[in-house]
Amino acid sequence: MFRVAAFTIVCAFAAAQSNFTNVDKNLLRKLSTLVNANKTIDRRTLLAFNKTFSDELAAKLGSLVDLDKLNIKNKSADNKTDDDTEPYDVYEMPGRTKPSIAHVEESPDYASSVVLASDLLSLTSAVSNIKEEECRKQGLKFLDGLLENKRWALKMFDASSKSPQGLLFGSSYHLGNFDECVDTKSKEDGVDIEGQYCLATIRWPQAENQKVRTGRGETLRWAVCVPNACDARSVQDFVSGVISRTVGNTTTVAVTSRDCFAREPLTVSTKDMVYLAVILFFVAIFLMSTLYEVYSLSCGSNKQTITHELIIAFSAIHNIKKIISTKQNTSLGLECIAGIKALAMIFILAGHSSLFVGAGPVMDASGWDNLIRSPLLSLITNSMLLVDTFLMISAFLFCRLLLIELDKKGGKLNVLPILIFRYIRLTPAYLAVLFFYMTWFPKIGEGPLWKDKILLEKERCEKSWWTNILYVNNYVDTENMCMFQSWYLSVDTQLFFLAPIFIYSLWRWRRVGPSILGVTLFIGTIVPAIITYKDNLDPTLLVYAKELYDIISNYYFNVAYIKTHMKMPSYFLGLLTGYLLHRIQKENYELSRTVKTLGWIVSVILGSMTIFTVSIFYQDWYIYNRIESAAYTSLPRLAWGLSNGWLIIACATGNGGIMTKLFTWKFLVPFSRLTYCAYLVNGIVELFAVGQLRHPLHVDIVNMTFTCVAHIIITFTLGMLLCIIFESPIHGIEKVLLRMFAQPVLSDNAVKNKSTESFRNSRQSRLES
Repeated sequence: MFRVAAFTIVCAFAAAQSNFTNVDKNLLRKLSTLVNANKTIDRRTLLAFNKTFSDELAAKLGSLVDLDKLNIKNKSADNKTDDDTEPYDVYEMPGRTKPSIAHVEESPDYASSVVLASDLLSLTSAVSNIKEEECRKQGLKFLDGLLENKRWALKMFDASSKSPQGLLFGSSYHLGNFDECVDTKSKEDGVDIEGQYCLATIRWPQAENQKVRTGRGETLRWAVCVPNACDARSVQDFVSGVISRTVGNTTTVAVTSRDCFAREPLTVSTKDMVYLAVILFFVAIFLMSTLYEVYSLSCGSNKQTITHELIIAFSAIHNIKKIISTKQNTSLGLECIAGIKALAMIFILAGHSSLFVGAGPVMDASGWDNLIRSPLLSLITNSMLLVDTFLMISAFLFCRLLLIELDKKGGKLNVLPILIFRYIRLTPAYLAVLFFYMTWFPKIGEGPLWKDKILLEKERCEKSWWTNILYVNNYVDTENMCMFQSWYLSVDTQLFFLAPIFIYSLWRWRRVGPSILGVTLFIGTIVPAIITYKDNLDPTLLVYAKELYDIISNYYFNVAYIKTHMKMPSYFLGLLTGYLLHRIQKENYELSRTVKTLGWIVSVILGSMTIFTVSIFYQDWYIYNRIESAAYTSLPRLAWGLSNGWLIIACATGNGGIMTKLFTWKFLVPFSRLTYCAYLVNGIVELFAVGQLRHPLHVDIVNMTFTCVAHIIITFTLGMLLCIIFESPIHGIEKVLLRMFAQPVLSDNAVKNKSTESFRNSRQSRLES
């Protein structure tokens, strides 16, 4: 390693001789003699060499720096517009003397080996490229600090990335030391200098054999620590100057304001204070409601009045009991739905965690490339299908329960209250998370990618928050979508508002209704295929790191993945499944052994093929084909929906076997009640994790598993807090309103067959589901 270090110094001196003609050849001969005599060079020998020739080296480097400063001075004189203004020269200031490397005031002796001659030559040349005057002044002070061996300058230099490592292994993030940089502060000649961390993007010329979709080796994220007086443009000029001395002008460098971070005092806007006041208001109600329930329990009160129920709706005790309870409504035989929801959400969260890790800073991008090619990881890389499972479950439950109500009412049902209650139930928790993105989220952390991730998310939310609360953000202003996962809520809500038309036709016309749904399902299957074929789209959302670094800007995500017309098959299959189960249970139809056997065989084959075949599109040998992409866009969703439909029907009719035991496992019930809030807060967990990451991660199965488990636990924990304070209280209030709404519309048959109270409770349970 130190042979390389010695060779680097030799090359640097040779370059300096050709460019500046001021470096004495004697230094090169002495270093060459030293290396030849020892055949190798260790740390002590190198340090001794630095000390022995420090005076001579300082004189030579001092002349080089003087020469560059003279060039800077001449440039300033050429560009000067005011004849009365003298160009800045750091050495002409009163009380300043020429720097000397041998003069050590603030750092231990070993610090002198941190900065090599080649580094000083590159830095000096790079500072001369800076056009902004204040940044150039502080850059010169930074050079002075290095030459004088001052600790603050050495910390800034030490915090910056040096020679890249692991490039051939896919290491494209070289993050330096973030905290060392932003913690640096000094006062030089009355000027406050603070460290500013910038992460430049360096783009290399793409090799002919480079896989375009992986993006590996195409860009390099390079950390530099610069004075905080420098803006993004100046930092870009500085990095370009450093890189050009190493690899020439074959690269392009980009630095934006979101790539730079410097510690600043906390600023709080009116919007921040309003949001905080609203949250504190809910917390105050939460605490008072909890104290009220504690008092009621201590007094042995068992009130069941409407006022009592409205008050304890916000109680922590009441809501925690409701969440962790394993009791379910068994009247409809849908206990398996809780397990399906819980397991699907766990795998969705694992997929989100894996995708953010793979698309973020990793030290071995080739490891991620290998993982996504493996069929064994298809359940994670193809976790987008599990979101379709939620669409199907939503449609299934709505159809099943609405058909029951239509039977009870003889076809007379006011759907408007159901739609309104759904909006009221979903929106408060949604708004709490949405406005957190816009206010306090950017203030709770920091890191190399913090502004690039979280600040960007805030800016998008400020532009498009209204599309979220109207549930149209999957069609309106999609390039500024707030909360990457919020598209699902819009798709589900839009289809939910359309569903009553199809459900009523299924109930009203037993022959025509299924035909209408079947035609709609066929159209919903064909449309995605046509769009994919026409626009040459990918078969699915491919999880290459390059594609998912900023998923909102991903082309396929914007034009296809989040659109309602691309998700219709899953939802309409859910309606069909709900209708079939309603007929089976209503008519007490027994499935034959043949139907059961064929159902399970077809379900397993379709489900397995749908999940595992996605790995084909990641193989190096795969060549894009429009027909294949069009077919895969539509048919797997249809197959996945059929597989899930049979699973639901089999479990609900008592033919699920071991699958019924798994999905009715009581341990999963509390998790199923937290799926909505967990889905809302998961974006915060993933963005926070990647935004504050200080170093690249190693990608393998073990590390990915630990990361996924940790993120799932944190997500459900935060989801429970959100549920207790927002969703569950609103749900409790909704229960009271539904009961009040249900009372005057009880049918005579229901009163004859059951007591008023039991019917009201069973009806309420169905509407809650």
